[in-house]
Amino acid sequence: MVTIQVAGEALVDIVDGVAHPGGSPMNVAVGLGRLGHNVLLQTDIGEDEHGRLITEHVTASGVQLAAGSHTDARTSSATVVLDESGDANYEFQLNCKLQNMASTEAVLFHSGSIAAFQGPSAARIHEAFQTSPAGQILSFDPNLRPELVENRADAVKQIEKLAGLADIVKLSDEDALWLYPGWDTNRILEHFLARGASLAVITFGARGAEARTAHSEVMVPSVSVRTVDTVGAGDAFMSGLLHSILESSLAQSLRDGTELDSLEIEKVMKIASVCAGITVSRAGANPPTLEELNQFLTATSR
Repeated sequence: MVTIQVAGEALVDIVDGVAHPGGSPMNVAVGLGRLGHNVLLQTDIGEDEHGRLITEHVTASGVQLAAGSHTDARTSSATVVLDESGDANYEFQLNCKLQNMASTEAVLFHSGSIAAFQGPSAARIHEAFQTSPAGQILSFDPNLRPELVENRADAVKQIEKLAGLADIVKLSDEDALWLYPGWDTNRILEHFLARGASLAVITFGARGAEARTAHSEVMVPSVSVRTVDTVGAGDAFMSGLLHSILESSLAQSLRDGTELDSLEIEKVMKIASVCAGITVSRAGANPPTLEELNQFLTATSR
């Protein structure tokens, strides 16, 4: 049985003319696969060189591509330009409709980013969230790309619809500022909780991350490492967060709709931060394996 279903774009990041597998949902799926979970990725990739590269990449990380993920369209791409601080900027060519998406009895369903707010894929993800089986945990990461937003009001409305159905909502401080200019962190987190999320999280890059529930607030620092680049850092945090939630008592609490334990939230947030830290310490969207995560945790606990 599939444990986790992820739906959204898979693409290639083209850096200095070299293609690397990418796309936020695909990165999260790969991160979860490397952490030992059974993962089904529903996406759209072409029968071309870039599509084969993505297939090899996800398969090597233990991720299964869902039926219908191979299409006649060209594989999506994002040309990456790194600024002086190592932050990534993107130019996109996208083909992601999720026409063949089918729901599963997965324990957790995750989606977000471009496919969740643009085009026909957004409606299909919304439908999947709406028709989610009882007890399935829903996870959402807006992971915005403002340069792709054609109508800001429509994009915000779509993101809020999905966030209102999700149990877990995680966004970056950049997402938060774009969605709600002028709002402080408290107001944003409370807004998502009021819309129905059980756990709302904002990441602040090198300044750490904050999680909020109806009854608790947890802040964790980032992991101190030498940063190579930030590509895939937020996705690694997301996969680390979902991994550690599924390994904790929080998963059952989310399914039951009961109060989340603040000590458990702190533990899962720290693991998510470690996953992000390992990823920024090396080039590209290269999240850790379970062995690498455990080695890091062991080394830093001494």
